[in-house]
Amino acid sequence: MSDFDYSENEQPLATSTSTPVGFNFADLMVDDTLSKDGVWVDFYGGSRLKIASTNSSAYKSKLSKLARANKLILDDSNPQNFDAVQRITAEALATTVLLDWEGIHWPGADGSITYNVPYTPKLGMEALRVDKFREFILDEAGRVSNFKRELTDAAKKP
Repeated sequence: MSDFDYSENEQPLATSTSTPVGFNFADLMVDDTLSKDGVWVDFYGGSRLKIASTNSSAYKSKLSKLARANKLILDDSNPQNFDAVQRITAEALATTVLLDWEGIHWPGADGSITYNVPYTPKLGMEALRVDKFREFILDEAGRVSNFKRELTDAAKKP
């Protein structure tokens, strides 16, 4: 029993001997440089992708700029709306989120394969037309843990 009398609405503060309950906002803090410059993530077959955050100002700005430039196409009454949204999203992702790749092999029109093709935004846009690839990019670009800010030891102490 405690020497303190807590009213109905008051709870005792966590002490150093108890485990605090609640949410630590440090779990949501990202490093702005990593968010913008990107991080390498593993992809299939040993390949890697360099991905920036979809919360970066570069991505948000590019998406907004493309939406304004395509305002008439994006009108809800336009039957080509879905295709335009996909194209605009792919362009914004290919120029600000998907920054590079390693170990990606590209199929040629004749059925041949070009190994370790260098990344270009144009190829990125083409790759982002593939649903599974686009979903992977969006998942990784939205994953806070990929861009987590490292706290100093002093900041980690309660």
